Amino acid sequence: MALPTVVQDLLDEGRIAIRGLMKFQFGTGTYGFAKSDQPIEWNGLTYQPGGIIKVSDLPGGTGTTARQFTIELAESPDDGLTPDVLKTIEAEDYRDRPVTIYDAFFHPDTGALLHVEALRRGYIDQLSHEEDPEEGYKLIADCETRALDYTRTNGRKRNMADQYRRVDGDNFYVNAATTGREEIFWGRARSTPKRARGFGSIQGFIDDINKRLGI
Repeated sequence: MALPTVVQDLLDEGRIAIRGLMKFQFGTGTYGFAKSDQPIEWNGLTYQPGGIIKVSDLPGGTGTTARQFTIELAESPDDGLTPDVLKTIEAEDYRDRPVTIYDAFFHPDTGALLHVEALRRGYIDQLSHEEDPEEGYKLIADCETRALDYTRTNGRKRNMADQYRRVDGDNFYVNAATTGREEIFWGRARSTPKRARGFGSIQGFIDDINKRLGI
């Protein structure tokens, strides 16, 4: 990732402060949580203190296969994040909704927010709840990476009506209805019908007889 120079310099000095952010984009609203003891304002959203946040390692892999990762959000009663509040997520439209994990970089002396970097993007698959002896009540979100997009279909039909709904006046598919009926001879000679050689006419009949007699 390409970080701003001021952030990279502070990282090299080992003096920068980093806070984890987590954004849930549910069908019923967008919610942010921060691994911090204070709310963090960024990009029009307030990230509320979220107690202990853990994100599992992402298994290595290549290609377009979606990979799984897990997010754990523990209760933080002092910040208002009680078990009852965490349970209200069940009333949200959360299945297959986007979730993004960020690192927020702060100046160690002024506390100013310098930069926010997205670390992981995915979709929520399912949620579960757990009572932990040390961390108390926890919300666990099983997620899949955005490689899941490669397997999605949108049901679009490539035709003029569909294209006009997206870009008015765009005639990109104007010939789409006829191209499937056109015969194109790619990389091979096209055979000529006998009628095209004049067969059926008197001269064609004579030429055919001479050919047969070797004349």
